Amino acid sequence: MTKKETTASVTGAETMGNEKKSRAGTCPSGFYIYIGPNIKKHIQTGTVYRGTRAQALKQAAEAIEAYPPVKALIVSGDALPEARIKVKTPGNALYANYKKLAGKEGK
Repeated sequence: MTKKETTASVTGAETMGNEKKSRAGTCPSGFYIYIGPNIKKHIQTGTVYRGTRAQALKQAAEAIEAYPPVKALIVSGDALPEARIKVKTPGNALYANYKKLAGKEGK
């Protein structure tokens, strides 16, 4: 395995020349994380899902069915630093969805 192939398999991305191209539905970090509030019997803050976004949403399907805003709060590992700030800052979708779910904590 060449160094280029090793890097592609580790990052979850394919490299073509000098540009990095991620595979459909994946992010280079290779994981997705739920950044919303805990919802008892459904989902916990910080739940990590490995693989593609589709796989993450499939694993969280029960929580998404019960509480649709959960879907918006499952973010890629690459977007995590920015999303953690947005979820606490009024005026954006992550904040609005977090607030919708915040009243359902512990239920």
